[in-house]
Amino acid sequence: MLNRNLQSHYVPSECIVIDEQLFPFRGRTEFTQYMPFKPAKYGIKVWWICDADNFYPLTGQIYTGKSPLGQEINQGGRVVRDLAIWYKNPGRNVTMDNCFCTLSIARSLLSLNLSVMGTLKQNKACIPPETKANSKRETQSLPFGFAEDGKVTCAHMCQRRINP
Repeated sequence: MLNRNLQSHYVPSECIVIDEQLFPFRGRTEFTQYMPFKPAKYGIKVWWICDADNFYPLTGQIYTGKSPLGQEINQGGRVVRDLAIWYKNPGRNVTMDNCFCTLSIARSLLSLNLSVMGTLKQNKACIPPETKANSKRETQSLPFGFAEDGKVTCAHMCQRRINP
């Protein structure tokens, strides 16, 4: 009911963001999460897709614990597809962090006419070696890569620490 009301009373801009939020809660549930890097260490995790202009929540999905079928493979990808499917529109961009972003998700969203901007961890197998950090490359340089269809672009900012 909440999601239906959020969607029916607002038209999002062309930039939307996907992220997670931990609502502080110390009660006993099967799906209470422990996240040591959040200000409240225990709570209920909700994945949100929000308008990037004013942070209006468009749709949310509560994490309800492990599936009875076992550990879910590519949970971040499923969450992104579930949340973004409602906002497919040419010219709209989805931004996400490394917890959600993979090359397969980017291609999946491109098939919905959504552009994607996200971060990837450096150890991901899908990152071409030419775009990874390289000590021979100039500081602040940006190598770009394009897929054959011209849709997927990747860049990596090379930043080296300069010792005084």
